[in-house]
Amino acid sequence: MTASPIRACAPPRTVFFPPRATGAWKWAAVSMLALAGAGSAWAADIAPEHVLVQFNPALPLSTQAWGNVQCTGLIVPSQWVPETGLNGTQLEDGSTLRFGRVPDPQDNTRLAFRFALRSSDPLTAGSFRCETAFSPGVTGLPLGSVFWHAFSVYVPDWRNTVDEQQLAQWHAGDSSGLQPIYSLLVRDGQMRLVMRYSTADSPTASTVKTQVLWTSSAWQPNQWFTVVTKAKVSTLPAEGPFIQTWVNGAQVVNYRGPVGYRQPAAQPYVKHGVYHWINLNTWDSRQPTRTVHFRRAALVRDLNGVYVPADLSRFVNSQ
Repeated sequence: MTASPIRACAPPRTVFFPPRATGAWKWAAVSMLALAGAGSAWAADIAPEHVLVQFNPALPLSTQAWGNVQCTGLIVPSQWVPETGLNGTQLEDGSTLRFGRVPDPQDNTRLAFRFALRSSDPLTAGSFRCETAFSPGVTGLPLGSVFWHAFSVYVPDWRNTVDEQQLAQWHAGDSSGLQPIYSLLVRDGQMRLVMRYSTADSPTASTVKTQVLWTSSAWQPNQWFTVVTKAKVSTLPAEGPFIQTWVNGAQVVNYRGPVGYRQPAAQPYVKHGVYHWINLNTWDSRQPTRTVHFRRAALVRDLNGVYVPADLSRFVNSQ
């Protein structure tokens, strides 16, 4: 459901050339992540060394080497995105911004990341998308160990639509085309959390099991949703894989069983934004533009069980 980590997609547009992914560059990326978390950027109780990767709209993009932005027909390294953002044709609100830092829609004293996707936008990596990707080259999802994934997302009123927009996903991490391991999406007016797994040695679409772990038809638009997940990704029962998710502080998922795919060479990673896959998912023309906002998003390792959901919630809602 994605392409190689960094490249430009047709149609040809401005191309950003990243530094070579040498060992020195990878260490620089980690250092920038550490600097991004210094001082007031860290919420109480979350140790900087436990944060595997994060984005934070309070900080200049040039200081954030967490991966790339996939939008407007381009795949651009995060620290190479201009502070003016990535722009396209004019939208209904008069803006041209597809991805960038903007005032928080509920608090203009702070910033948020805006993602906007229009049905007439160029395809990016073969689909409609305006997403960020936490690069597996820096750090991907920990496999076989406990971690947290947390973010806050602001969703407008899509309750009258019948197509599907994915807002966050754990990408399988390879080119097999397998659907996301875990995703937050809006479809047919519902907000859903969907999990997939396959215990086959060579997983294919026919061996994948899909479970809808949570649905809500009563979700309220134009507000922030804080989504906190504690999980262990594995297909081996002996490793005790599980997923627990809290939405705005209320636990909505408590699943135990296989999670993900048996692909030793793959490194799953996390994406945030708007992704509209195109196979059998016709865009609902009643809303030609889909826009969401994100506050901070992070992956946090927790090998010793020192954190609780409220710690992660405070962290991703702080700046």
